Amino acid sequence: MNVYSLTPLLRRANQQRRVVIQGFDLPVRGLTIAGVALAPALVLTAILWMFFGQYALLAVPLVELFAFWIIESRTRSGLQLRQYQRFVDKRRSVTGTFLVCNRPITPLSHVFGHVMASSVPGLPTPKPSFVLEPAPSRTNRKVTA
Repeated sequence: MNVYSLTPLLRRANQQRRVVIQGFDLPVRGLTIAGVALAPALVLTAILWMFFGQYALLAVPLVELFAFWIIESRTRSGLQLRQYQRFVDKRRSVTGTFLVCNRPITPLSHVFGHVMASSVPGLPTPKPSFVLEPAPSRTNRKVTA
């Protein structure tokens, strides 16, 4: 029995999909990004037109370049994620918090246990016979005179 990884084959096939529009051979993903980025580019151009006149038309290629950079380019280090995924991960990160199965925990508030190798269930460990009580505070102290 042979097992093959289809990821390289499917990824390469998906990246090579192209569409022909009036003699221009374009990648489908690039055409989709350009079309979706055109709407915010036109809105930004309309707003900037009031202040800068015809120079506001420079917003269209700038927004298109930004859209291609954030969607198509990848980080240079680490997992080489796409740029938008890097921003999403950075925003979702919780610095200084321990996560177990995506749930935050505080390590000092949990009871520690002892993991033993066994094929039968073990007995629970007995609780200590002594109990530490907090020291009396100054407000609770009885003053004798």
